[in-house]
Amino acid sequence: MPKRLTRAALAAAVAVVLLSGSGTTLAGWNDAELREGQVVGAGELTVDAVSSDIVVVRPGVAQPLPASTPLVPGDVVQLTSTVRVGAAGNLLAGSLGLEVTGLQGLTRSSPRVTTTLPAASDGRWAVGPADDGATVTAVVDLTVPATVSQRTALDPGAIRWTLTQEMP
Repeated sequence: MPKRLTRAALAAAVAVVLLSGSGTTLAGWNDAELREGQVVGAGELTVDAVSSDIVVVRPGVAQPLPASTPLVPGDVVQLTSTVRVGAAGNLLAGSLGLEVTGLQGLTRSSPRVTTTLPAASDGRWAVGPADDGATVTAVVDLTVPATVSQRTALDPGAIRWTLTQEMP
């Protein structure tokens, strides 16, 4: 029995030492690493005016006339607008649109558009990073109607380009 009592006392002493905090079993290891700040840049979509022109095309006249020419029925006011597309960024996708709804008071033709951009739906053109710097030209003819009164000032309005990002 004394051996048993000695073993029990020794086990109790070891348990007291282990649980007392002086011989703790918790690991005190840790690690940390500081990451330097990283700069993240966004892409960019822009549409910049390159040129615009207004001339009067009169039947029977070889050369276009200046925009200041007094109009007569049958004249065609020809609006030309050229823009440059900016598209910078990975996986960037957008669409370029042309609005001519502001052109009123004259009979409007469908715009003739010259571009290397691929056509998208609804009279829009697809724009991606490969199209950065591409130019687009639109020509709209506005015919002066026979019903226009003398000395009437006609405002042909404006051509509006819109470049919109397409979400992936």
